[in-house]
Amino acid sequence: MGSEGADKIVHEIVRITDDQVGLILQEARKDADEIRGESEKKAHAKKSAILAKGQQQAERERQRILADAKMHVKREIFDVKEDLIKKAFGDAEVRLKRLADTSDYDDVLRRLIVESGVVVGGGPLEVLVREKDRALLSEKALADLGEEISKATGKDTTLELSEEVITTIGGAVVRSKGGKIEADNTIESRISRIGSELRFKVAEILFGGAS
Repeated sequence: MGSEGADKIVHEIVRITDDQVGLILQEARKDADEIRGESEKKAHAKKSAILAKGQQQAERERQRILADAKMHVKREIFDVKEDLIKKAFGDAEVRLKRLADTSDYDDVLRRLIVESGVVVGGGPLEVLVREKDRALLSEKALADLGEEISKATGKDTTLELSEEVITTIGGAVVRSKGGKIEADNTIESRISRIGSELRFKVAEILFGGAS
C-alpha cells in the first residue's frame, strides 16, 4: 500500500473518530440539558414548597398573634366589667345601709318579716332582728304582722320577738318555734339569693347584655 492509501485510511479513521466524538458530546450536552432542566424544576418546586410553607407559618403566626390580641382585649374588657359590676353592687349596699336608717325602713322591715313568715308556713314564730330594730316591733306591730301571715297561709300565726339578735345591714330572720324551719330575709341574704339575677340586670344596664 502506498503512502496515499495510508493517508486515506488515517483520514477516514480521524473522520469516524471525530463523528463519534461529536455524537458523544451531543448526547452529553443533551443529558446535561435534561439534568439541568430537571434540577431547575426540582429547585423551583422546592422553592415553591419553601415559600408555601413560609406563607403557612406566617399565616399561623398572624392568626396566633391576632387570637392572643383578641383574648387580651377580652380579658381587659372582662376585668373592666367586673370592676364596674362590683362598684355597682358596692354602691347598692351603701344605699341599702342608708335605707336601713331612714323612716321608710320600718315598712321595709315589716314586709320582709311577712315574706319570711309565709315561707316558714305560719304558726307560732320567732323573729330575729338587729338590736336597734327591736324598738320597731311592738306587741301590736307583731300582732298585725301575724294577722297578715295568717291570711296568706291560712294558718293561725303568732309572732314573738326573740331575745337573740343578729348582725346584719337590715331585715329579719323568722323561724318556727323550736327552729326546725327558718327563713333568712336579711338584706345580705336577699342580695345573695338574687345575686345572679342582679348581676345580669347590672350588666345589662351597664353594657347592654350579660357580662
